[in-house]
Amino acid sequence: MTLTELGVRGMTCASCVAHVTRAIKRVPGVDDAAVNLATERATVMHDESVSPQRLIEAIERAGYGATDEIDADREARERETELRRKRRLLVFAVALAAPTMLLAMFAPEFPGKAWLLGALTLPVWSVVGWEFHRGAIAALRERTATMDTLVSLGSSAAFALSVYDAATGRMTYFESASAIVTLVFVGKYLEASARTRSGDALRALLALRPERAHRRGADGALHDVPGELVHVGDELVVPPGERVPVDGIVLDGRSAIDRSLLTGESLPIEVEPGSRLEQGTLNADGALVMRATAVGAGTELARIVEIVRKAQGTTPPVQRLADRIASIFVPIVLGIALVTFAGWLLAHHGWSDALIAAVAVLVVACPCALGLATPTAIIAGVGVAARHGLLFKDASVIERLAQTSVATFDKTGTLTKGAFAVLDASSDDALAVAAALESSSTHPLARAIVTAARERGLAIPAAGDVNAVRGLGITGMLGEARVAVGSAAFLATHGASVDEPRDARTYVFVARNGTPIGRIALGDALRDDAARTIESLRRRNVTPILVSGDADAPVAAAAKEAGIERWYARTSPERKAEIVRELRDGGARVAFVGDGINDAPALAVADVGLAMGGGTAVALETAGAAILSNDPAAIVDAIDISRATMRTIAQNLFWAFAYNVVLVPLAAFGIVRPVFAAAAMGLSSLFVVGNSLRLGRRR
Repeated sequence: MTLTELGVRGMTCASCVAHVTRAIKRVPGVDDAAVNLATERATVMHDESVSPQRLIEAIERAGYGATDEIDADREARERETELRRKRRLLVFAVALAAPTMLLAMFAPEFPGKAWLLGALTLPVWSVVGWEFHRGAIAALRERTATMDTLVSLGSSAAFALSVYDAATGRMTYFESASAIVTLVFVGKYLEASARTRSGDALRALLALRPERAHRRGADGALHDVPGELVHVGDELVVPPGERVPVDGIVLDGRSAIDRSLLTGESLPIEVEPGSRLEQGTLNADGALVMRATAVGAGTELARIVEIVRKAQGTTPPVQRLADRIASIFVPIVLGIALVTFAGWLLAHHGWSDALIAAVAVLVVACPCALGLATPTAIIAGVGVAARHGLLFKDASVIERLAQTSVATFDKTGTLTKGAFAVLDASSDDALAVAAALESSSTHPLARAIVTAARERGLAIPAAGDVNAVRGLGITGMLGEARVAVGSAAFLATHGASVDEPRDARTYVFVARNGTPIGRIALGDALRDDAARTIESLRRRNVTPILVSGDADAPVAAAAKEAGIERWYARTSPERKAEIVRELRDGGARVAFVGDGINDAPALAVADVGLAMGGGTAVALETAGAAILSNDPAAIVDAIDISRATMRTIAQNLFWAFAYNVVLVPLAAFGIVRPVFAAAAMGLSSLFVVGNSLRLGRRR
């Protein structure tokens, strides 16, 4: 099967979504299709025999535009251009509709008043109203109906009735026709403006890409070139205060890099020769020379943008009910309008009163709110998650994560820092002596000892005659003293007897001239926020579980320090997946957080797999979400954002249903007149979009 993504133009409501979906699914070879109103995207699963052009033709036959050339930058520009066009039309409509309504309601009768009102209404109904008439005609050709059908029919009926009444000397309803078009268009403009803002997170990510780069030529001279002309292997200079133009590695220089807008990490990270750099991150205080390793669509930023864009275009399972209702919404409303018209006539009202009541029914019904309820919330939720360094691969992840009841963690590199560190040293003298010998070693324990000595500001003496015994220890001379650093067994061979504590830590002992002078405890320390993360999960009724391949003692120690009561040690990758499966079979909604290849099976089996950003590519590909900040505390943010998004969707759907259930009958009984019906319809869509945008203000 092949997955194709198409841009769709011309959709205005949930009924349009249903029509486009049906048109695509009628193409032979199409397995499934999902259409999103807010992002104007169609995602189609189909046989390889189905070309994108056939899908585009099916959408165009349904009366809509389509393209398979997806360009986020171009689409953003097109939306801004369309918004400006709508703004001009809106000004034109208001300039004519306002005096029409004032004259109709407050001016005394005078000869030609009705025709003056008609003259003011005609441009609004024909020019601005064409935005709705065009969609109604296209739907009619396909023997379907959409929101455009309702607005076009309602405004046209009011206008035609008014022309007849003006010719026969009766009271006209020109102001209703003008108000219907103008007020609904106000709602559509505000909705389009809000939908444009709802993509701010994606545009913020796109804005991280520098337009120019400083490329160093073979002669050493710097040349400013457009970012798209940088090639892999180019040497670039990144001055302080500028963003990194492409992915690469540092060749020369040291600096601090601010990655907050890309990963959500609040603290800058130090970089030096050999360090990785990502496009869009900010160079704080030192000039860097880098070599480009990935450009264009191959950069980490481009990958993140693509994941966010695709996730914003998906819909969760909760939307299915709204989609089913939307597919029959407009025909039902048309039926109610006909029944209303007939009912008023049977109740011995005039046909003009009956028609006005039917017009109110047509105009007040709002399938837009149904169509926007879920996608606008998803766009906002995925966007705010991206700002927190979280990537959701699709909307269904949000729905499943919101229901999480158990969070299972790998230990090494997930709850722990994934690197040895000095946890304790019996004395600074022992640490300095050990660092003197270990300075020439690349062993992880040696690097941890040297780093700890430097962080404490200790003077590290120069050692001579250094000799390392692989897996045991190292010896050397410090002045006239013979020094040995290593395990208890290693020191015993050099005449120093020590007692080794029996706990989960790794110990390195130090002896000078055969006399023990101290010991250093090392371990894979918990991340700074690990314990706080576990407590935060418990407050959200999420049970934490530790699942690790390490031995019992270190796993038990890590679990105790983090505050986790239930843990599993010596687990193979298959056993990790089996534990997750057992939890799910017991009724739990399980999230698994991991970073390694050995975590991939569990990430795949869990309801939601969350891969730590510093993990392997296999883990990132298998998981449904990624934590770019490499901070386990982000799972709390992920759950909070997911639950807030699902609450917003529930609120939006409730409003969309309740609005129509309440106001359609009121319009049918003549309580809501066409003018107020038009205003209410616009406000209903605006409420749904505005409620979703509240998510985007989360910090």
